[in-house]
Amino acid sequence: MSDLIERSRPEPEGLDAEWTPEVQTDILREVTGPDRRPRYDLHPVRRRALVAVAAVAGLMLVAVPVMVPGWFQSTAAAVPLNSLADKTSLTTAPMWAEGQFLHVQTVSRQDDSGPDSEMPIHESLVRDDWITPDGWRWSQRVIDSSNMPGATERFIFPPLDGWMRPGYAATMPTEPHALDAFLRARALGSSSQDEAVFVAIGDMLKAEAAPPAQRSAAIRALALNPKVTVANGVDPTGRATLVVTFVDENTRPGVRQVLFLDGATGDLMGEARYHASGSYVATVTVREVVDALPDAIAKELGTEKVVNVGNTEPVSYPGPVDPTPVPSQTYTPKPISDETRNPTPSPESTTR
Repeated sequence: MSDLIERSRPEPEGLDAEWTPEVQTDILREVTGPDRRPRYDLHPVRRRALVAVAAVAGLMLVAVPVMVPGWFQSTAAAVPLNSLADKTSLTTAPMWAEGQFLHVQTVSRQDDSGPDSEMPIHESLVRDDWITPDGWRWSQRVIDSSNMPGATERFIFPPLDGWMRPGYAATMPTEPHALDAFLRARALGSSSQDEAVFVAIGDMLKAEAAPPAQRSAAIRALALNPKVTVANGVDPTGRATLVVTFVDENTRPGVRQVLFLDGATGDLMGEARYHASGSYVATVTVREVVDALPDAIAKELGTEKVVNVGNTEPVSYPGPVDPTPVPSQTYTPKPISDETRNPTPSPESTTR
C-alpha cells in the first residue's frame, strides 16, 4: 500500500504540467501498439488507453484527503451536482439476475464536414445492447449512412475494462475526492487529466456499470472538476435534464463535451460533443430489464458467453484489462478562478 501511495503522491516539480512526457509516451505506446484486442468502443471519437494488470481500488483512500487543497474549493457546479448525488445515492439501480438482461437502446447521430475531414461524415445509428449482470453484452447496430444505408451488425462483446465493468466499478472508492484521485492516476488517452476524469465518468455511466454509491461519488467528482459547468436544460429529444458541460479552451479550443443526466436518478440520458466542423449526439431511448434475448439475436449469435465480433474464426477472451496507477502521472490541480466559481450565465441557459 505504501508503495502505491508514494507513486501516486504529487511531486512539486509536476504541479505545472497536466501530463508528464512519460505519460505522453505511455499513451502513444498504448494507442499505436499492435496488441489491440477487439472491444466494445464506448467513446464516439477515440478509444481510451488503459495500462494493464489488476489493482485493488481502495488503496488510494488513506492519503487522499490531505493530497490536494484545491479539492475543497467550491465551483458553481457543486450545488446542483451534489444535490443530484444526494438523490442518486438513495435510488435503486436496475437489478437483474443471471439469465436476465438490461436492455439499453441508444440513438446517435454524427456529422462532420469540416476542412480537416478526409471525407464528410453523416451517419445515424440505433444501437441496442443486452447486458448481463457481469458485463457481457449482445449488441445490434442499425447504421444509416451514405455507404451503409440500413446496414445491421450484431456482436457479442466480453466485459469491458476497468470502471466500465460492473465488477470493477463496484470496488472503486465511494468518497468523491478518493474517486477523483483514483481516476486521475489511471485514466489515459485524453488531452488533460481534467478531461480524462470527465470522459471516464461518462464511460462508466454509459456502460451501466456503477452501483448507486459509485454513481453518486462520480457525480460529486464531476463537481470537483474546474472545467465543468452545469445548467438545467433539455437533452436532444427535449426531455428535461441536468446538462453537464466540459470545456477546455487551452487543450481543445471550440469543443464542448456534454453529459445529459436525469435530474432525479443521475442516470445518463445522453451525451454530445460539439466542435467547429460538426457534432456527435447520442440519446438513451430505452432502459429496461428483460428476461431473454430477442429471438432474432439469440438465433444468429447464440446465448453462450463467447466473443463474436464478426470474425470468421473464434475470438479468444484473455480477460478484462484493469488499469493501475501510472507512476509518472500526478494529480495537478489548477487555481480555480473567480470566473470558474461564478461563471457568467449564457443567454440560452441559466447556470446554477
